[in-house]
Amino acid sequence: MRILFYSTSSSLYDGEHIFSKTLPSWAGQWDFLAEKHPEHEFIIASQLPGMFMLDLIGNEIAQKSEKIQYHLIQNDSEKKIAEELADLKPDLAIALSFYVTPYDWLTVKDAMVADFLRQMGIRTICHSVETALICFDKWRTHEFLEKIGVNCAKAVYMHHELYINGGNRRELKSNVYRDAIFHQIKRLKFPVIIKDTTGLSSFGADVVNNFEEALGILRSKKTTSDRIIEEMISGDQFGCEIYGKSGEGDYKILPPFLFSVNQYGITSPKQSVKIGPFLEENLVQNEKYKLSELRKMLLKMAKALKLDGIAQVDLVFNGKKWFVIEINPRLSGMSTTYAASAGQPLSEVIFEYLMTSSQNAQSSRRFGFQFKPTVNIKFPIMPEERLLELKALPYTAFVNQIENRAARQIREQGYCEVIVTGETRDELLENLCDLREKFSDVAEEHFFETAIFLGEKQRLCGG
Repeated sequence: MRILFYSTSSSLYDGEHIFSKTLPSWAGQWDFLAEKHPEHEFIIASQLPGMFMLDLIGNEIAQKSEKIQYHLIQNDSEKKIAEELADLKPDLAIALSFYVTPYDWLTVKDAMVADFLRQMGIRTICHSVETALICFDKWRTHEFLEKIGVNCAKAVYMHHELYINGGNRRELKSNVYRDAIFHQIKRLKFPVIIKDTTGLSSFGADVVNNFEEALGILRSKKTTSDRIIEEMISGDQFGCEIYGKSGEGDYKILPPFLFSVNQYGITSPKQSVKIGPFLEENLVQNEKYKLSELRKMLLKMAKALKLDGIAQVDLVFNGKKWFVIEINPRLSGMSTTYAASAGQPLSEVIFEYLMTSSQNAQSSRRFGFQFKPTVNIKFPIMPEERLLELKALPYTAFVNQIENRAARQIREQGYCEVIVTGETRDELLENLCDLREKFSDVAEEHFFETAIFLGEKQRLCGG
């Protein structure tokens, strides 16, 4: 079978200022897949930067697997892209959507490409346009979750044009819409989070503690688009991934990882620490976090959304029940974390989870992979020789550094993501301490303090 992995982008990419290094390389990971499955031919096709697929230097592919076919997509319209991909003669096209700023909407574009591919008789694994749009718009996500009975935070939607211009007519003496929004916000339980309905991750989100602070944000120049104001749910924040095909209605719900939060109580992808997995077969963890209930809730959600591919879900457990915060139907940092935990290349994890049946697969032990205790931690940007030293450590499973030398804000300049594993929770904590000592000249202490705190917390839960 000729299997095509594809992804598109909607943003201009200038590799002149962006430098990335992935260890092991993506080319090496594709090598592994091709060698393990010689009965298939593999093609990867992407627009730049081709996250999770391509090793780049500038705007060029720096390293290629000799065992698979590469194709850089030249067109931009969805129909033209589909025609370009169809010329590669795939039997199956699998979307590996990634993310860009300012809008997390690439799944929508990949879905439109998939529509055209199916019209040409090519089988696809890709979320539908409708599914992608529900997840893209946070208010549509909220309405969808309420409709199907999945727990989500109580929220108010603010339509920006009506909020700003609803009263700007001569015959009107007041903006009733704006007054109604304020009326609804007063009924929320504070603190609340105010964020764009279509933003990427937590960028631009504000946590406010009372109604006056909320008014200040909504009346400021910062508010330039539709907003969602939702109650902030206190509790432990987690993330997990779902793999599956809509035609089968059968999904693999991967065990969740615990996330750290920033000073505002929000998970920030570039600043967070992830540790896990929390396993359903661990009776203490299952009882404390009701992991069986979580799996059932996410399975219900996946079937209702008709997910077709990969999705990442942000979650909060408030001590009694689970809440869904956000659904990202694409690859993410969770994808590489699960792969490292399984001791597998990401390409093999994707192939295994999307190409094999998930019949009766309800826990990590039934997926064909055994997940090890794992932590995803951040380092500052380092020179390449230090990255190689880092990856040479026996417990370092994955290193990924992204540097934007044109960025002005420190937050946007980049970071180094390091994924560490251990055979047991105790060994994982020992490995973290060893890593902190060996790289004490560059290690940021607060990340290690957070990782060790989360590790101890998980160990107390029977880890």
